[in-house]
Order: sequence, then C-alpha cells, then structure tokens
Amino acid sequence: MSVPCKFERSILSHDEYETIRPTHHPTIYEVEPAELEAIRSRLRKMRDKEQTLSRQKRRETRGKSGGRGASFPGTAERPSQRKQVFAAALKRVNKELERLHNLSVRTVHVEAARKALALHRAANFIP
Repeated sequence: MSVPCKFERSILSHDEYETIRPTHHPTIYEVEPAELEAIRSRLRKMRDKEQTLSRQKRRETRGKSGGRGASFPGTAERPSQRKQVFAAALKRVNKELERLHNLSVRTVHVEAARKALALHRAANFIP
C-alpha cells in the first residue's frame, strides 16, 4: 500500500527525506543510473536498520529479550512504518533500474536484428 508524500515527510528526518525525494515519479526519470545504484544501497541500509529496530521492539514487548543499548521509545509501529516507506522507495528504484536495463537491451536487440536483415538481404542480392 502506498503512503502519501506528506506522511513520508512527517515520519522521516530531513536527510532521510532528501534521499527518498528523487525516487518519486517525475524526478526519478531524470536521475542517472549510477546515482540510482547509490540511492539503492542507501535505501537498503536504511530499510534494514528500521527492520532491525522493529523486530527488536516487538521482541521486547513480547518479553523475549531485554532492551538493547539505549532506550528506544514508543512501539514497534513507527519503525515498521518507516521501513515500509524505505521499502516502497527501494521498489521504485529497482523498477526504474529494471526499466532502463530493458530499454538498453531492447535497443541492442533491434540493432542486431537490423544488421542481420541487412546481411540477409545482401546475401540474396545477385549482382
């Protein structure tokens, strides 16, 4: 389920939101593939961190483990929501990278097909 941009802004810090912002619709098409790869690795780290925090908080509420490190306020709901935001952004980046890859592969195939057709026609031509 998608979340509104306004909710993303309210749940994330400024730096985190600046990482997420270029993954939205009109902006993502202007980002270079190398930059998308860098964004993907940052988003994976952020998502994994929130996933760990969420799991730990759920374990604490069940009584399975004690607190780890400094006190983590609130429930497991907030890290879970943040993880969903990062996962959705990661999904958008992955889809855009896949789209760019498919576009380049299609271009290569079309060029190869044209070259093969030209060779075929040249072979059929008798001077």
